[in-house]
Amino acid sequence: MKADDELYFLGDFCIGGPKVAAAYRQKIRCNKVYFVLGNHDRVIKKIVDQFVWVKEIAEINIRNQPIVLCHYAMRVWPHSRRGAWQLFGHSHGKLPVAEGSRSMDVGVDTNDFRPYSFDDIRAKLPAQSAGRDMPDLESA
Repeated sequence: MKADDELYFLGDFCIGGPKVAAAYRQKIRCNKVYFVLGNHDRVIKKIVDQFVWVKEIAEINIRNQPIVLCHYAMRVWPHSRRGAWQLFGHSHGKLPVAEGSRSMDVGVDTNDFRPYSFDDIRAKLPAQSAGRDMPDLESA
């Protein structure tokens, strides 16, 4: 990763106290690190200034692709029936992948301990559709 890259970390950063977590954060080369809390991240709340933001769940948009970020996998998420992706960690590659799903485990332990790039993810997930491709269950 380069200094001008942006990294979205989806939880379970490290085991240890605030000093250990801050030391790990300093090893990350990119300046902009966004953090979605995982189930082992109480310590992150003590070093929130080390990240652009720290949230439980986030909705972002990269290259016109809406993306929902959460530590946990979801069956439905905001705009899931309109092409939004849902990226998660937590499961260590052990959840079966549904064909045609726009949800993906992006934990580094599923990618030779390297973060996925946007292009890596785009190659694996269907892109946002121009229209509604499924009934909108979110508003039901």
